[in-house]
Amino acid sequence: MKKLLIILLTLSLFNCSTDDSNPVYENDPEATIVGRWILPGFESNFRLEFTETKRFDIYGLDGVFPTLEEFNEQNPQLTGLDWYYEGEVLVVDLNFGNFLRLTPEFTCNNYVVKWVDENGDDAGYYYRDGYDITNCDDL
Repeated sequence: MKKLLIILLTLSLFNCSTDDSNPVYENDPEATIVGRWILPGFESNFRLEFTETKRFDIYGLDGVFPTLEEFNEQNPQLTGLDWYYEGEVLVVDLNFGNFLRLTPEFTCNNYVVKWVDENGDDAGYYYRDGYDITNCDDL
């Protein structure tokens, strides 16, 4: 009986299923907002880029976008918006006493960030520049 229990336990360990729909790869990004993001519906003319402390709105033509360095050279007056975390909530200072407060939920191996507002409601999502959003089943 003891041998049967050990065999069943061993078999159950090897038969555990995993969710292979979103396999983790060595080069998957970390769960961080830092990077360049696409806002659905604006793929060909708008990107958001987060640095360690700033958010930049970057505009392009027909899907061609400047690097952050090129953008800053072309638009020295646009210094970006400050952002930071308050606990799990990402806060963007929109200036003049206005703040955007959303909680990020990373999914699809951190290629997609879903946003939740202060009421717990869905507030949309962004996906990483270069990611094929059709590969994400979690939306």
